Amino acid sequence: MANRAITGGRRQNKHKVKGNIMKQLLALICGAMLIVAYAQAQTDTTSSPTTSSPATSSMTSPATTSMTNTGSTRSNSGTVTDYTPGAAITIDPGTGRPVRFVIGEKFQVLGPDGKVIANTDVKKNARVHLRLVQEGDRTVVDQINVEELK
Repeated sequence: MANRAITGGRRQNKHKVKGNIMKQLLALICGAMLIVAYAQAQTDTTSSPTTSSPATSSMTSPATTSMTNTGSTRSNSGTVTDYTPGAAITIDPGTGRPVRFVIGEKFQVLGPDGKVIANTDVKKNARVHLRLVQEGDRTVVDQINVEELK
C-alpha cells in the first residue's frame, strides 16, 4: 500500500509539471502573437519604420487610398473622420481603420481650386490629400489639400 501512495504522488507531480509546461508554452505563444500583431500594425499605418502614427479603432465610410513615398516627402489621401485645426487630423484611407496624423508647426490648407483657405474650413467627411514631411524625428502634415468641401 505504501507503494501506491508514492506512485500516486508521482503521478500528481507529473501532471503538475505538464500543466506548468503547457501554461508556459501558452503564455509564450500569446506573447509572440502580440509582438507580431504590434509589428504588423506599425507597418500597416506607415511606410517608414521611424514614423509612429497609430491607427484608431473607429469605423467610418470608405474612401480611395493613395500613399506615395518620394524621398523625405510622403502623401496620404482619404476622408476626414476627425480634425483639430493646427493640431491633428484623422483620415480613413478606405481601409476602415482611420489613421491619425500630427500637423506640423508650418502648414497650409489648400482648397479644391489650389488656393489657400482657412484651416477651419476642413470639415468632417471632406476628402483630403495630405502631404507628410519629416520634422525632426517625427513625420507631420505640412499641407492639407481639400479635394472636395462638405
